[in-house]
Amino acid sequence: MRHYNHVIRFAIILTAVLIGFFAVRGFIVPESFGVYGTYMYGYHRGNSDSEEAAQPILYYGSDKCRKCHEKLYEQESQAGHSKIACESCHANWQAHNNNTRNKVLKNGSIEACMQCHKKLSARPAAFPQITDIKQHMDDQEQEFEKGMECLDCHDPHEPL
Repeated sequence: MRHYNHVIRFAIILTAVLIGFFAVRGFIVPESFGVYGTYMYGYHRGNSDSEEAAQPILYYGSDKCRKCHEKLYEQESQAGHSKIACESCHANWQAHNNNTRNKVLKNGSIEACMQCHKKLSARPAAFPQITDIKQHMDDQEQEFEKGMECLDCHDPHEPL
């Protein structure tokens, strides 16, 4: 009989923890999470759609760049990177447009280029892929030096 006290205490503590959990959850989790009216969202907060739509637009696409850079846009549309948005390498349009004295960021680092050109078996065989940057430089009969970027040898607006 005397051991039932432990079970009763455990049941009381477990009940208090569960009540506390659901009380705190009721304050923390927004009403639009999960169920909205009769519609079931799952793990989605219904109000997040309108909140995201109210955010300012940062990425506009290459057509926005075309207005000021027509010649470069036409050159690029005929080249190998024609399907890649300008903002993929140059950051968002808004950052450039707010202060036009600053040049547009260009990321010609090896890491940036290797996001698309790293050798992956899922990519088509005809797609230019690089297994190792040092091996690539040896294949080009050039010496790899620390701090080199792909832009030192390649023009991304006219890729080979």
